[in-house]
Amino acid sequence: MFILLIIYLTVLFFLFVFQFQKKKHRVKGISHGKKLSLKNLTIPQPGEQNDWFWSEVNMSGLTPLLTSGYENNYHEFVSAMSERWHEETSSFHLPVGEMNITLDDVVCLLGILITGRLLPDRELNREEGIKMMQVDLHFTEEAAAKEVARQGAAHFSFGVLKRRYEELLNRCNQLLEIDTQEEQDERAHVRLACIKEFLLLLLG
Repeated sequence: MFILLIIYLTVLFFLFVFQFQKKKHRVKGISHGKKLSLKNLTIPQPGEQNDWFWSEVNMSGLTPLLTSGYENNYHEFVSAMSERWHEETSSFHLPVGEMNITLDDVVCLLGILITGRLLPDRELNREEGIKMMQVDLHFTEEAAAKEVARQGAAHFSFGVLKRRYEELLNRCNQLLEIDTQEEQDERAHVRLACIKEFLLLLLG
């Protein structure tokens, strides 16, 4: 009788564990890392010929983001850290003590700038978004208006930005040797737009 009771309790225990595991959600990182993998992105090789590109990218302070991303996500580590996060103090409670992430940590670990304003104080309307895409990112008015209409706001998708960056980079390579002032002006505009789009892709 005692053995049957032990077997019964054991079966109930395993059923409970099985149901708990079914309900347990796996913590995972959410990002555009796979979609925007730098492995699939054409990046100019460092050198004198591409100094126009790297001088501006290095000056932005965002170069360290080339070596960071979400390619490898350790779910066990994410789960462990999320369990030790306390919203009341905005810090992690670890065996070694309480820890939090500061802007100084961002500078030391990633080496990116933390000063200055990245985004405007207000949301752009559609007309402003279309104009900015034309002036800053070298979109045609038709392509910009189509993307804004598809997004329903002054936004564009990462996929569209990535394709436009590749197109402009190809155009930059075609304009390495120029003969006219018109081509020189176009090269300057296209190069600047190409750099801006690359930096946006880096920020993700």
